Amino acid sequence: MEKLIKIVSSPFSPSMEVVDKLVIKLDVPYSEQEVAILINPNIQHYVENNDRSDVKIAQLTLSTDTDQTKKLTFDFKDKNIQTFEVENKKYEMKLMNIGKERIEEQYFPWFEFSVKSL
Repeated sequence: MEKLIKIVSSPFSPSMEVVDKLVIKLDVPYSEQEVAILINPNIQHYVENNDRSDVKIAQLTLSTDTDQTKKLTFDFKDKNIQTFEVENKKYEMKLMNIGKERIEEQYFPWFEFSVKSL
């Protein structure tokens, strides 16, 4: 199983993705050269997007770390690919791209990863 994911840091998206048994959430620091993510934080509060196209609601996701949460930092130098284990299953994540996306007249950073089970 290999999946390509894109996480956008904007108030209009949840800044997280779910792959297999993994919840992958954007964390700090992040920039045009590096990004930190959390693997399986405890999501305490999450509100889905409103289905009305005429109303934009800022996404808010509150999470806390647990003893199972993993924090990984990626860059394009020596931390481009990271491997880790969750529930006796090994995964490999690779930072593919970093860019900016225009949403509602503003630019927000996005981060693209390949996630593969080993």
